[in-house]
Amino acid sequence: MNASNIVLVSGSLRAKSTTERVTTWCASRCAEEGAATRVFTGAELQFPFYRPGLSEGPGAAGEFVRALERADGLVLVSPTYHGTISGLLKNALDYANDLVTPRMFLEGVPVGCVAVGAGAQGTASTLATMRTVGHALRAWPTPLGVTTRAWEDDPGGLTGAASDEQIHARTQMTVMLSQVLGMAARNAAATRPTPLQPAAVDWNGSRSDGLRRDCLRNSN
Repeated sequence: MNASNIVLVSGSLRAKSTTERVTTWCASRCAEEGAATRVFTGAELQFPFYRPGLSEGPGAAGEFVRALERADGLVLVSPTYHGTISGLLKNALDYANDLVTPRMFLEGVPVGCVAVGAGAQGTASTLATMRTVGHALRAWPTPLGVTTRAWEDDPGGLTGAASDEQIHARTQMTVMLSQVLGMAARNAAATRPTPLQPAAVDWNGSRSDGLRRDCLRNSN
């Protein structure tokens, strides 16, 4: 059983959108593996434009930040808007500035990313943006990121009959989720290490923690 906490975030406000359905599908797969999941729909992300302090106390923004603080893994799903992620999702992720944890931002948290759109070029750049934001938050974007088209009849091809392209997308998402869950399980089981303290430096810039002496000794 995977006793980790996985937060899944949908960046679309449109009801029954491909983005929303993909997020729900991913949550179901994580729950099947024993992880505790918290899905934030687009409707739950309608926070004010970020500025420090807005997430303090009760309210939707505060609930989102508290969920991120407890997260062992994160899954982001965004529609492609003009070649990048939705403003809704970007604003929500800006609230990570209010995180209060021993780690720095989302350091070491695996992040799985799915970009949804009409064409390959837009989804590729959207996926790259999500991974860039993940790195900036000191998280660990999984080796595999996923792009998929929006489907009119069965968005994402997640239920019923599916085309070869839809089956491929589901397979890719399954692999991506296994990468999230694997790292998240280790995070949940591990004790957070104490951050390294900066070494003392004397007036002329020499390190006084013994490291310089050790390096000189090893070089002889």
